[in-house]
Amino acid sequence: MAAGIQCWDASGNLVVDFTTRLARVIGSFRCDGTNQSHPDGRLAAGTPFYAFQPENIWGFINMDVSRPIFAIDNNGISWSYSPGAGGHNTKIKGTVFYGVW
Repeated sequence: MAAGIQCWDASGNLVVDFTTRLARVIGSFRCDGTNQSHPDGRLAAGTPFYAFQPENIWGFINMDVSRPIFAIDNNGISWSYSPGAGGHNTKIKGTVFYGVW
């Protein structure tokens, strides 16, 4: 028996089909502007993914920002900040959500 989620639009067209794999969010953490890592062995339970949500967009106006560059594998997530474009160099802070599918 198949399991998952299927959604159709008003015309009867299949628009969402998650019958083979569903994403599972395992956790979240905050990036505070420093190079770090976040170990989590639960990422070995599937194909790991992450989503970064900046806390604001203020630094994007003048593009003098350092964004986090992520690496993810079965053992966890690590990140370092890119160099800024000018003298003010605002490091983008935010929350990372991660999990497996």
